[in-house]
Amino acid sequence: MFRRMDCLGKTDCVQPSHHKGAEMLGTDGKEYKRKYARESTSIQATLMVDEDWHDCRILNISVGGAKLQIDRRLGHGVAVVLQIGNFGQYNAIVAWQQEDEFGVNFSHNAEEMGDVIMGLASYG
Repeated sequence: MFRRMDCLGKTDCVQPSHHKGAEMLGTDGKEYKRKYARESTSIQATLMVDEDWHDCRILNISVGGAKLQIDRRLGHGVAVVLQIGNFGQYNAIVAWQQEDEFGVNFSHNAEEMGDVIMGLASYG
């Protein structure tokens, strides 16, 4: 897994950690546990929506999904394809959107996405 790190001016960064779970504070003030820990990143990517490619930024990522930033509205349940550099294309479904940030759930298995995340940590 990964944990937040100081990017030292880099546009793409991520660092491994041994964190197995994640707690987050909901808007109702309650703590919730995620199935997979999401770790902060700053990685440029592209997203295919309705057969058109758009630039986006991966703000955090886990084996189950990612939080992305994009300058367009997407509907809940929309199927998308996330292109992560040379690592490949990954099918996902939009789970939520708030202004220019939105979350996706990956359609790929956790093991495959774990390999991608380890690759991002190793090679950026």
